Amino acid sequence: MKKRFSVATLIIACILSVALTAACLVGFFVMQYGGFDSFPFATKFAAIYNTIENDFVGDADMEAVSDAAYSAMIDTIDDRWSYYMTAEQYIEYQKYQQNNYTGIGITIEKDEESGLYRVVTVLEDSPASRAGINLGDLICEFDGQDLTGKTSSDIKELIAVKQDEVFKLKLRAQDGTEREVEVSAALIHSDPVEYEMLDDGIGYIKIKNFEIDSGEETIAAVDKLVADGATGIVFDVRNNPGGLLSELLKALDHLLPEGDIFVAADKEGNETVKTSDSDCVKIPMAVLMNENSYSAAEFFAAALSEYDWATTVGAHTTGKARSQVNIELTDGSAVHISTNSYLTPKRVDLAEKGGLAPEVPVSIGAEDEAKLASGLLEYDKDPQLIAALDEIKTLIEK
Repeated sequence: MKKRFSVATLIIACILSVALTAACLVGFFVMQYGGFDSFPFATKFAAIYNTIENDFVGDADMEAVSDAAYSAMIDTIDDRWSYYMTAEQYIEYQKYQQNNYTGIGITIEKDEESGLYRVVTVLEDSPASRAGINLGDLICEFDGQDLTGKTSSDIKELIAVKQDEVFKLKLRAQDGTEREVEVSAALIHSDPVEYEMLDDGIGYIKIKNFEIDSGEETIAAVDKLVADGATGIVFDVRNNPGGLLSELLKALDHLLPEGDIFVAADKEGNETVKTSDSDCVKIPMAVLMNENSYSAAEFFAAALSEYDWATTVGAHTTGKARSQVNIELTDGSAVHISTNSYLTPKRVDLAEKGGLAPEVPVSIGAEDEAKLASGLLEYDKDPQLIAALDEIKTLIEK
């Protein structure tokens, strides 16, 4: 005889099914988003989102509304080093970490007379060089859009979204004639480290950032200069925004003797210590730094200084001393958030100290600062570099 389910049994089964589903959803929410405490905030966000979408009389870009809300959440924790990135911004950030950028291969500086930007460098075999863009050209229009009064960041953003797309630039040559060229933005690699032997036999190493490959390239630069007979080395980390801990540690481990070179502390105060081996490079050194030397850059200077391995020259640094991680979200966006404090080998928190003060303070004028940022400040007109060279020469003579 076949058994039949009663109506009561079916009702109970349905109730149990709904309860089990709800329990699973709550369990998933707890595991993914940190517990029941965050549940009211998530439902409140959903309620506001639905109110705007369903009841607002005008038109609203709900993606922009959401992005603004996410960004505001991070802004409210009052940490200048933490921020939210849209999926598109996160893609650009990842390119930057690889020392890549979308562009046409030029460097520009403001022409005060016209309010436009002048081309001051053109990379070889770049989209710009192939399009016939020349040094000294003023960029007047971008696809018919007047660029008068635009910032350099505005122009970079206009170009960055045009990867593999052809666009037009109106240029004004130094003789005043104007022409239009077609160019396509491409992914361009920028070497994070540049070096050369200066006339007096002292090596100069410019570390632009501590992103991918910077550690190995710094090591290669040091070894090549030493092999070529350098009597001292100037490291330049001015305007260096920092980068990856792994790259910083490679450089410090190569330069410094055995001992602690990095200390990280989490929110509970637990420390993680990184050390250097006994292999080192013992040669007179100086480190150039300024107020735009952030994070790994100022830590690099501080570590060399604390070991009495280098003299710091220039201006007071930023005082960051916080490390961040990127937490990628399900839609490709990401949160860049501070998760650790880091301390110098002598356990100094540069954030609490307000940055690193140079042992040899040397100021630089606004005009020279702008040239330095554009890579146009000549060595013999750079007061900070001149001071660093003098320090090394003094050490050599001792």
